[in-house]
Amino acid sequence: MNRMLLVPFGTLFSLVALAAAAGQQPAMPKYFVNSPLCKMPYVDPFSADVMAIYKKIKLKDCHNDSELVTAEYDPKLKQYRVHTRLDLARKMAKENVTLECGYQKIYRDGNATIPDDAYRMSKVIPLTDNLVVPNDVEYITTRCFLNSSNSKNHKSNITQRDAMTFVQDHLTPEELVHSFRLLNDEQDPKPNVIILGIDSTSRINLRRTMPQVLRFLKNLPGWFEMQGYNKVGDNTLPNLLAILTGDNHVENIEAGKFKVRGFEDSLDYIWQHFKEAGYTTAYAEDCQSLSTFNFHKPGFIRQPVDYYLRPFVRAIEKTLKLERRFETIFCVGRHISSGYVWDFAVQFVQRLLEETPMFGVFWSNSFTHNVFSAGSAMDHLFREYLLLLLKLGLFKRSIVLLVSDHGYRFGNIRTRTKSGYLDERLPMMWLYVPPWFRKKYPHYVANLRKNRNRLSSNYDVHMTLQHILQLNTRSHEAFDARIKAKKCPNCRSLFFELPENRSCSEAGITEKWCTCHPTTTVTNRTQYMAVARAVVQGMNQHLVAKKLTHLCENFQLNSVEVMDRKEILGERSTTAATEHVYVLNFQTVYKKPKFEATVRWNPRSSTLKMNVDELSRKDSYSATAKCVKDSLVKKYCICKKLPGKQHK
Repeated sequence: MNRMLLVPFGTLFSLVALAAAAGQQPAMPKYFVNSPLCKMPYVDPFSADVMAIYKKIKLKDCHNDSELVTAEYDPKLKQYRVHTRLDLARKMAKENVTLECGYQKIYRDGNATIPDDAYRMSKVIPLTDNLVVPNDVEYITTRCFLNSSNSKNHKSNITQRDAMTFVQDHLTPEELVHSFRLLNDEQDPKPNVIILGIDSTSRINLRRTMPQVLRFLKNLPGWFEMQGYNKVGDNTLPNLLAILTGDNHVENIEAGKFKVRGFEDSLDYIWQHFKEAGYTTAYAEDCQSLSTFNFHKPGFIRQPVDYYLRPFVRAIEKTLKLERRFETIFCVGRHISSGYVWDFAVQFVQRLLEETPMFGVFWSNSFTHNVFSAGSAMDHLFREYLLLLLKLGLFKRSIVLLVSDHGYRFGNIRTRTKSGYLDERLPMMWLYVPPWFRKKYPHYVANLRKNRNRLSSNYDVHMTLQHILQLNTRSHEAFDARIKAKKCPNCRSLFFELPENRSCSEAGITEKWCTCHPTTTVTNRTQYMAVARAVVQGMNQHLVAKKLTHLCENFQLNSVEVMDRKEILGERSTTAATEHVYVLNFQTVYKKPKFEATVRWNPRSSTLKMNVDELSRKDSYSATAKCVKDSLVKKYCICKKLPGKQHK
C-alpha cells in the first residue's frame, strides 16, 4: 500500500529535533519560534553533516611590505594628514634611497550615461610628508618610487601603489548649528543609526564561523538577536530593498525594471527619510561587480547618499592589482576588499559622531558571498573593527544593526546537509540599543526581549527604522499609512510587541521562504515522480515563454533527491484536502544541475502551481549560465554549447 512516511521536520530540518526527541544530551531547544501558526525549528550549528565539510580558514594578508603612505585624522585641525615613510622605504630597499610619491583624486562622474560605473581621476599630484589633505579630496590612489643613486636610472624597481578614503565634513555653519540641536534634543532624540551588513550569513553560520564576534555581541549589554527572523526574497536585492524601502519589489525584479536606467533612483529609500530629518547619510559596499544595486543593473544616476563609496571601489578595482580568494575578488591592491568598507565606516563615525546625526549602511561581500566557511577568516578582523567602533564611542548613543540578507543559497551546505534549507532562509539579525535608550524607553526594550523568539521579517526591520525617526509614536496604528511597509502594512516596529501567534503571510513572508511549517517526506514514488515531471514540464514551458530556447538547454528529469510535503499550520481543511504544498529537490540531465522547487500540487486533478523564477539552484551556476545576464534566468538556464562560440 502506498503511504507517506512521517519524519519529524523531514529532510528540510535539522536533526536536532530528532536528537532531542530521543533524549540525547546535551538537550537543545527544539524551536526558534514555537506557536500554533509557526514552528520554526532550531538548527544545531555543529551538526555532524555540516562539520564534515566545514574547515576553519586562516586569514592571510594581502601584502608583505610596509606602508609607505599612511593617513591620520588631526582632531585639532579637523583635517586629515598624510605621511610618507622614508624610514620604512630605506629598510625595504636596504640602501640610502629617497622617496618620491604622488596621488590622484577620484571623483564620481555624474555626467556619464551610467554614473555608477564611471569615475574620473585627476593628474598625479606630488605627495609630500605631513601633507594636510584638502577638504575637497575624498578618495585617492597613491604611488611611490624609491630613487637610488646606485641604479642606472636612479629609480629602483620597488614601487608601491595604494588607495585611501577621507570622510570630509561638508556641513555649513548653519547645518552644524541645526545638527547640534538635533543631537541634544532630549524630547525628540535622534540616535545615530548604523547598519553593518555581512552577506550570506545565517544566524547558524555566525555561531559556527565567528565565535569572537558572537562573544562581542553577547558580552555588550544592549544587543538583541531576532531568532525568529525569516528572509522575504531570494538574493540580496529583494531582502535589502524590503529593509530599505518596505517592499521587496519582486514583481519589478521579475519584470526587468531594475535594468532600466533611473529606476533605482525612483524608489523611496529610508535614507531619504533620515536625510529629511537632518541626518548625514552614507552607503558603502565592496566588490563592485557584485554590488547590490549594480549587479547586472545600471545602479543610481543621482548619488543616493551624502557619502557614497561606489566610485572609489570602482576606481581601485580598475587600477590596482586584484587577487581572488573565496571565489571572488578578495585583495584590492595591498588591502582586503571589505577592509575599505569597514575603514570607511570607522572614518564616518570618527569624523561625524559629535557633529551630526548619522545614518549609514556598510555592506561586505568579499569574505562570505561564495564560501560558507570563509567567515572564520573574518572573525578576528571584524571583531577588531567592532572594538574600534566601541572605543570611538559609537555605542554610547547609536542604534546599530548587524544584519545579513540570507544564508548560503548554493554549494555544499545546500547540497550535502539537512539544515541547508533552513540556513538559507534564516539570516542573522542583531539590534543594539544604547544605555540612554534603555533608560528612556524601557517598554521598547521589554518588547525587544519578547520579540526575540517571535516570527519577524525584513518589513518589521523597515518599520523599526521608520520608528526611530519618531520614537514617541506609541502604537503601530499611529503611524501614517504612507510610511507603513507597502508589502506588509501590518508589519510593525520591533520596539512594539509582535503577535505571539503570527503566520508567515502576516509577516510578509511567502510560502517559498517560510520556515514555520513542519514537513513529512513523501515515499510514494508514483506521487513524487508525477510532481517532478510536471515541474520539469513547467520549466520547459517557461523557457519557451521567455524566448530562451535558443540559449538554454531543454530540461529532462534525471532524479528526485527528496520531496517533502508541508503541513500548513492554520490552513483550512477544505484547501488542504485539494491542494498540497511540496518542496521538491531534483536533478536534471544536462550538466546535472540541482534544483529546489516549492510548488502547489492538486493530486486529484494533477495540476501544478509554480513560479519558475522562484526556483532555487542548489549548486553553483557560474559555469553553466554564462550566456545570460539576467540574475533570475541564471538560476535555471543551462547554456547550450553553441558551435564556434565561447561564452565569456
